[in-house]
Amino acid sequence: MNKANISLPQSKFPQLLRFKKGEQILEQGQLFQGYFLIKSGLVKTVRSQEPGNSTLLSIKDQGEFLGEFYEERAEKRLSYSAFAMEDHTLVEMIQLEENPNQKLLRIIHTLQVEIHTARLRLERILFQDAEFRIISVLKDLGERFGEKYGDETLLKLPLTHEELAKLTDTSRQTVTTILSGLKAQNKINYSRGRILFRNIHQLKTPNS
Repeated sequence: MNKANISLPQSKFPQLLRFKKGEQILEQGQLFQGYFLIKSGLVKTVRSQEPGNSTLLSIKDQGEFLGEFYEERAEKRLSYSAFAMEDHTLVEMIQLEENPNQKLLRIIHTLQVEIHTARLRLERILFQDAEFRIISVLKDLGERFGEKYGDETLLKLPLTHEELAKLTDTSRQTVTTILSGLKAQNKINYSRGRILFRNIHQLKTPNS
């Protein structure tokens, strides 16, 4: 991944920053200086663990916030990295001390959604098999980011099988097997960066 040369602004917001596909918006472990509001484009959040290992946490779009932090030795540090998934991704930096009540409420709402999403992800790991997790995540991505064409839904998202595996807490081989099975059943068709759902509402998870 490329890392953009960012000098965080000191003046009052709105302060807009533009990123190319693959550029880093936030770096895990950096000092927290405020939240970022996504104005346009898609952003993925990634948490690094041991050297060489990472988890794809989420994909965020316009209107969502970035900037979850943890405290270490009385300092607030970012708990994940964030990367632009599209060219011309635009974010606004919001410094908390300058934050009006309405945007503060939106930040709180975003954090509540992230907590809920994390709880659902944990429940899927504990109680559901890999096929259930993959199909559930595919449906969620399709419903959030897909474009409707009659009964069909086209999802244009630059996710590799490896990244989808990290998002569903499975393996790349399992993702490939499940996608191939859905394609053989004519439930989806897919190519690089695109998944076409024949009818997303009829895409059933196992035992549903």
